[in-house]
Amino acid sequence: MQDGLPPRGDRYDGPSSSVQAIANYVSASAIIIGAFEMVPLIVLIWNPQEVRYAPYFIAPSLIVMVLAYLLRFTRADKRARTYQLTDKEAAACTFLIWVIGIIAYSAPFVLAGRLGPIQALFESTSGLTTTGLTLIDPDGYPHILLLHRSLMQYIGGVGLVLVLTSVVANNRNLKVYNTEAHTDRLLPGTVATARAILCIYTAIALIGILAYILTGMDPFDAVTTALSAISTGGFSTHSFSIAFYDSIAVEAITIVLMLLGCTNFLLLFLLLRRRFRSVLTHIETRAMFGVIVLSTVAIALLFCQSDQMTFLHGLRLALFQVISVLSSCGYQTIPSFSDLDSSIILILIALMFIGAMAGSTAGGIKLYRFIIAMKGLFWNFQERFGGSDQVYCHRIDRFGKRTICTEKEIRDAEVYIVTYVMIFMVGCFIFSLCGASMQEAAFDFASCLGNTGVGSGFIDCDSGPVELCVASIGMLLGRLEIIPVFAGIAVLSANMRRQAGYGK
Repeated sequence: MQDGLPPRGDRYDGPSSSVQAIANYVSASAIIIGAFEMVPLIVLIWNPQEVRYAPYFIAPSLIVMVLAYLLRFTRADKRARTYQLTDKEAAACTFLIWVIGIIAYSAPFVLAGRLGPIQALFESTSGLTTTGLTLIDPDGYPHILLLHRSLMQYIGGVGLVLVLTSVVANNRNLKVYNTEAHTDRLLPGTVATARAILCIYTAIALIGILAYILTGMDPFDAVTTALSAISTGGFSTHSFSIAFYDSIAVEAITIVLMLLGCTNFLLLFLLLRRRFRSVLTHIETRAMFGVIVLSTVAIALLFCQSDQMTFLHGLRLALFQVISVLSSCGYQTIPSFSDLDSSIILILIALMFIGAMAGSTAGGIKLYRFIIAMKGLFWNFQERFGGSDQVYCHRIDRFGKRTICTEKEIRDAEVYIVTYVMIFMVGCFIFSLCGASMQEAAFDFASCLGNTGVGSGFIDCDSGPVELCVASIGMLLGRLEIIPVFAGIAVLSANMRRQAGYGK
């Protein structure tokens, strides 16, 4: 074999089928991403005075769509149409789609002169990953940009790939769809499942909008708040978040939307089919409400002890904050998290780690993994000390069925938790090098990695590029559940090296 040339017998005539297949899927997705960027222009019907912001959405939208079109159709490869993506190549597609979305949706903030490039990338990452940390003061901010933020959370919450799968139907959808942490099937077929989830998700959002309007909320606030609540994103049109409204009705509606958003989509589908027993016996349902009750009572008692308030008022504050943090929404009804006692901060960090249900819009490690890991630990002790003559069958309740939990599931859950904790430690260390106290570093990076969006104040508009980049990386890792990011980067790097070798 000559240096830099492929082995004899391996015919090479242009980009490999793998590269072209990835390019085809990503470019098709990018066209839809670009088209969706124009949706905030609908605000101009009611706010024509903001028409000067229109070019800041139209220009990046057209650029993304034109470049994607050229990539898709100018270097067509017939082999790529039938090429089956591997799991790692599907991960590369998912990673690229999210990066394109983040860059495209950051452009309006930069073009409008509202944020610098790094700040804008942070804001769009926070929006698409439904984290909800923000660098802007939403009070008095242009409505078109506020709607843009909420729409980012709407599509980011249900998943960019899921939205695209419901539009782009081809034989590569399944693996790409799975890499975005969608593993449960509502209906036969990936496209049918994606569309069913999107319909349920959108219907809940519309009901939430109507409910907010009935409480007297401004229609624009109702739309943006409902979109951010069901996506468990947490972007608000007011700097005081939900506390701005000081309304039990608004808080109650928000709690319901957050709970629905952090519930597995398959369970919501079962609810619609009136299979209540299947929902109630599901392993995550009991665990989630158990965590909510215990955490709410504990924090309510701590509120009463430290702030000298009545237990009922403490219970109201605690319930909202617990559900907001566990669901990774990030809405708040308290002035600041930085003033809370360390004991409350510790409970909230634990909730950020745990997260809510798998297959939902919530962030964090997810209850399912924690339960599987804990049961695996218990089963291990049981097998070690329960007697060698006994045979154990490991079963759990899933969606109304008693199913076997495999060793692979236990091992995968344990590996993910260990990886998650290691990334958390690295992020905390970098934040501490940037001047954060240990409590600030732990709270804020747990919020980034768990896509929660509450903060101690360390991450703000005055934060430097290092803090913002580390926070953005943490948010993306948390949203894509770590493995697809590293797998995607590995595949892309390998393809780049391979193309460079062919080019020598």
